[in-house]
Amino acid sequence: MTSIVSRLVRGPASLALALLVLGAVPLVALGCGNSSSADVETTPIVGTVPFADGERLTYELRDDRGVLGHGVLTVTREGNEFVLKQDYEEATTPEGATATSDRSTSRVDVATLQPHSVERTVQGRDDTTEYAAEYSDDGSSVRLSRDGGHERDVKLPEYSYENESSLWLWRSLDLAEGYKSKYVSVNLVERTRQTVALEVTGRQRTTVPAGTFDTWRLQIRNGRATRVVWVNVDAPHQVIQWDNGDVVFRLEPNR
Repeated sequence: MTSIVSRLVRGPASLALALLVLGAVPLVALGCGNSSSADVETTPIVGTVPFADGERLTYELRDDRGVLGHGVLTVTREGNEFVLKQDYEEATTPEGATATSDRSTSRVDVATLQPHSVERTVQGRDDTTEYAAEYSDDGSSVRLSRDGGHERDVKLPEYSYENESSLWLWRSLDLAEGYKSKYVSVNLVERTRQTVALEVTGRQRTTVPAGTFDTWRLQIRNGRATRVVWVNVDAPHQVIQWDNGDVVFRLEPNR
């Protein structure tokens, strides 16, 4: 969720796919908010999981200057887990420079999409940053780390999700006119939890490089940040387009 995926940071010569924290906007950028376990009432939001083992989707990432990068999202099933991978790379790399990339792997339950573990590696021009999350067996807490060092333990309410798998989670919602819901998501980079509010604001015909689709326009709100995702009305309900406020993800024909 997408996510999810990193903000594309503008550099003088070209773009670098480098991570800025949520609240500065991450892979699937929402904004950042916190609340205690006691004051968040949560319910399961997953309806039907529409994706399956072997799925592969590709996206172009662009702003008003043109295409900045490309992303590949894949699904693999291993026992009771889906392994959800995102692989983003900048479109062009200056001669002699290090290619920048942002890669994440989320392991989630095949039925509920609740997370088991997450790993994310952001390769910048000059350094590499690694993030990880390990969830307790009952889902009541998560241990977050950066570059191999323990950073923080975060307590979670029941039915929590995680930011890096957002571009799959949103596809599993029972979207319809008037749909509204909310959930708690873990921000791997900020090492916090956030409450995310969802609302269908209409049905639109949306054209992207992969074609023209009938989509639900789903508004994503967290704190003061509002973003928009367009989800295919028809199964398997791919994310057709995702506007994170800085970069627009648009579905491509598989490359």
